Amino acid sequence: MAVGAGFDLAAVAAALGGADAASRWRMEVGERSDGLLVVNDAYNANPDSMRAALEALVAIGRGDGGRPRRTVAVLGQMLELGDEHAAGHRAVGADAARLGVDVVVVVGEAASGIAEGARTGTGEVIVTAGREEATAWVRQNAGAEDVVLVKASRGAALEVVAEAILEETTA
Repeated sequence: MAVGAGFDLAAVAAALGGADAASRWRMEVGERSDGLLVVNDAYNANPDSMRAALEALVAIGRGDGGRPRRTVAVLGQMLELGDEHAAGHRAVGADAARLGVDVVVVVGEAASGIAEGARTGTGEVIVTAGREEATAWVRQNAGAEDVVLVKASRGAALEVVAEAILEETTA
């Protein structure tokens, strides 16, 4: 929002870099020793917050004068959408496709509409059965050159995915 209001991106990034999170699992950025960045936004989700998080993922992936990173979005179910459940999930997938997210990892059957929407783009779409499979896929396929967003409604408990991705490997 600050950039949209005319503030310099570097100044905004510097200010946000010094900010403390008010609550856990809301755009928490962690870095593994190999350089993999993980954005843990697993506290809550709706179509608007998913879109905003995907926009942030793509902005981080572009870098600021540095080397671009591959973008990986690990997305789970948005709860409490009622009659908009299917359309909301498809719209989030379409947003990921439109924004150019490189890989969308869909967590669980309840979020399968995200895959449907994401397939409208050129990025890779991975559908997993649940948290364990999503974690395994990311740990095996993402590394130092990547930035990973983990986002879903709180009930999906994807913070365990973000935390597991950040754990150091013993290879």
